[in-house]
Amino acid sequence: MEEITKTFKAFSEDGQEFIIHEYTNFIKSGTFENPNRVTPGMKELRTSNGDKVNRLDKGKYEIVSTALVVTSDSPDTI
Repeated sequence: MEEITKTFKAFSEDGQEFIIHEYTNFIKSGTFENPNRVTPGMKELRTSNGDKVNRLDKGKYEIVSTALVVTSDSPDTI
């Protein structure tokens, strides 16, 4: 089960604004005591259009399909 767990804005050098979502894959890890428990697993970054995003450094990202580097100073960046 995949959920958006963070959202922040990032900007290119020419001022284009991008919304970046962090998606977390939650894994069912229930036990007899807690059958509905889920555990956070792998995370993935994507733009609001669905383009994959690579993290280069804290606050610095690359949109894979265009190789465009964007930056963010949002406190929600990873």
